[in-house]
Amino acid sequence: MYVRISGRVRLNAHSLNAQGGGGSNYVEVTKAKVTVKTDEGWAVVEVPVITGNMVKHWHFVGFVDHFRRTPFKNNLTERALRYNGTRFGQGETKAKKADGTEAELKNEGDIITNFADADVHGFLAPKTGVRRVSLVKTSFIVPTEDFIKEVEGERLINAIKHNRVDVNEKGAIGSGSSEEGTAQMIFSREYATGVYGFSIVLDLGLVGVPQSNTAGGSVISDNERRERIKSALLALVPMLSGYIGANLARSFPLMKVEEFIAVASEEPIPTLVHGFYEDYVTENGAIVENARKLGFSIKAFAYNTSFVEDAEKVSSVEELVRKLVETLDKDSNGGSD
Repeated sequence: MYVRISGRVRLNAHSLNAQGGGGSNYVEVTKAKVTVKTDEGWAVVEVPVITGNMVKHWHFVGFVDHFRRTPFKNNLTERALRYNGTRFGQGETKAKKADGTEAELKNEGDIITNFADADVHGFLAPKTGVRRVSLVKTSFIVPTEDFIKEVEGERLINAIKHNRVDVNEKGAIGSGSSEEGTAQMIFSREYATGVYGFSIVLDLGLVGVPQSNTAGGSVISDNERRERIKSALLALVPMLSGYIGANLARSFPLMKVEEFIAVASEEPIPTLVHGFYEDYVTENGAIVENARKLGFSIKAFAYNTSFVEDAEKVSSVEELVRKLVETLDKDSNGGSD
């Protein structure tokens, strides 16, 4: 199953990605520059963003959580249990699994057989010279082109003061002296707001299949392959409901999905235009229609927007994921209901 999703979310008072601020009392949100087409020409604007690296990490967290509920739960790296992405050290020729046993890092087939996280999210084993590109690809989440133009001149970022208080046994805030060891720390953290676009690529048709030899097919059982794909799909739900990024305990984001479009196929399909662009729905409609004329078999879905004529309307991210899982189950059963 190959899935592509592009859409838009409204984010208020979020501080999901931080940069700088190390060792200081001021924490900045991450910023990047984007190019916007205006009536006068082109403009380069600095905006608050959430990096693709952050998005991918939280998909990884959701994938691990769901996969740990399957019969194949020990086919993960030990690091995955701490939500650390798959990394193999410079001198490693073996790696520990979730159950404490070891697996060799000889070739891609052996690694993806033993480690579902390495299969879905990619890896590099420097010592043995084996690597695999992640099947989950995530863009930066950035304020949309039309939103930036409409609110030109408005501040998208503001700083809010916080305090951390340490009280003594009497319940009072101390001076911070060596005798009392209690104090109040004042610090500021930046927050941002806006309508943001996103884009996600899931090349789940390659789950269990070595990229170094795709003709050889899957090296894992059909049942485990299905569970890996299902876990990768289910991981989209918490991620697109706001469970993503830093500072969640202090300021869980005010996140609302405004709209999205999605396409799925049993074969590799074109990537959708990012939700950043104001005409992304129209552009993606043309991509899908023309891809179908070239022979691509594509199933389309839409939420809160008009896409291609036969796009199936869904009421939420959860319904989209449910329909994709149902398609997966149907295909796993040989097309029978």
